[in-house]
Amino acid sequence: MVRNNVELRRLLTSEERTSLNDHYDKLGRESDATRRATALELRSLLSGPAARLPAYLGIAGMLAWCVLLIVHTTLYPNKELLRFYVFQPLLLAALAPFSLYLLSNLERKLFFRLDTRPSSLLHSILAFTALTMLLASINQDVPVSSGRMDGFHLTIWLIGIGIAPLFEEIAFRHWLPSRIGRAPHWIGHFVSAAIFTAAHVPTTLDPELALYYTLCGITLSALRIQTDSLLWTFLVHSAANVAIVLAM
Repeated sequence: MVRNNVELRRLLTSEERTSLNDHYDKLGRESDATRRATALELRSLLSGPAARLPAYLGIAGMLAWCVLLIVHTTLYPNKELLRFYVFQPLLLAALAPFSLYLLSNLERKLFFRLDTRPSSLLHSILAFTALTMLLASINQDVPVSSGRMDGFHLTIWLIGIGIAPLFEEIAFRHWLPSRIGRAPHWIGHFVSAAIFTAAHVPTTLDPELALYYTLCGITLSALRIQTDSLLWTFLVHSAANVAIVLAM
């Protein structure tokens, strides 16, 4: 089943393909009942309907975002700048479940499995260090500060910047790169880093800021390639965002 599925083989690393071949040979020595049960499990994974829970969560999140925005605009009509910084990441957080819904069952299994290999942990620590340093440089002139926020605004901000990376990682470290070039999609990741930069840099282009955001994108893409995981890139991105905001 897997050997004849070109799209599936494209999603697997060479190590995973080798491991899969070894398991296939081992399965051939199992009983007929075991082989039938395994085949049914694989078919449900590869062709089963998409999970609906992420879609329901996305709808609920968007409704909650709209209600919060209306309430905030009514209670704080003169805080446009604060509203921009707080509600922009919260919108991406509300959209994050939809990005999960658009992934296939197989993609969710492959890219969000917990990988505890020492090499993955080391790469994640290095990426977190680099990302926090870059974000510290980016946010040094931000006009809002967590230290001057009340609990309501800080909570909303932390929820937004903590969950929004899920949407960004699926979009910029999987969907866009996978549409350009062959695995590990180096050209796609560079194009994605450029789009990631354009999405974050203000209208008035700041070359230094653009460089920092490009390096952020490349750092996360390198982690994505090294770990072959979206879970680690999401966790690192989210942790770096929260750490920087709490330090502001």
